[in-house]
Amino acid sequence: MKKIYFIVFVSSLITPSFASYFDDWSNNDLCGWMNSSSVPQNIQTEVTNRGLLCFAGLEVDELPIVKSNNGQYGTSFPSPDPDLIEKLHSKHKLGPKSKMGGY
Repeated sequence: MKKIYFIVFVSSLITPSFASYFDDWSNNDLCGWMNSSSVPQNIQTEVTNRGLLCFAGLEVDELPIVKSNNGQYGTSFPSPDPDLIEKLHSKHKLGPKSKMGGY
């Protein structure tokens, strides 16, 4: 009798499980990982298997159109907000004679 219980117990440990590790993860949970600098291979595989399209850490239906900053002379960057420049000047009180390094 003990032998039968032992066989049933061991066979219950050996039976395969068909649930995936990421079954309870939402699509946005997976897309949040795609925003990091190094994405684990198993998360990349799951995103590919689900056919997700991720942008800024969220699942999207289509990618937004992004304006190119490439110009005639290379990549250009947008100008900073003028209000931010005024806040920085007032905070640090930089005058016309101040130099970098303070000397």
